[in-house]
Amino acid sequence: MKVGDLVWNCHNGCIRFGTVTKKRKKDRWGYFTVDWHADEAHKQDVEWRKKLTGIDHDLKEYRADMLKNIEQDRLVRVLKEHAGERADEKN
Repeated sequence: MKVGDLVWNCHNGCIRFGTVTKKRKKDRWGYFTVDWHADEAHKQDVEWRKKLTGIDHDLKEYRADMLKNIEQDRLVRVLKEHAGERADEKN
């Protein structure tokens, strides 16, 4: 995994997609900062937990095992195939 890679993460049943913006190594692990895309559901969840507990539980860095790479072309293909299936169902 490297800076610029498209990655995904699942948090509380919500799939998140983002771009790696920073990488550092510590204790033989890679830690990554991610710019998350269209992440409104996660932000609402974090705000709700903060309101309940008074603590900001949102992570600023993610250990390598918390992220998975995904190719942008594959993600686009999935969305196009889904849109095509949906169009077929309406007819």
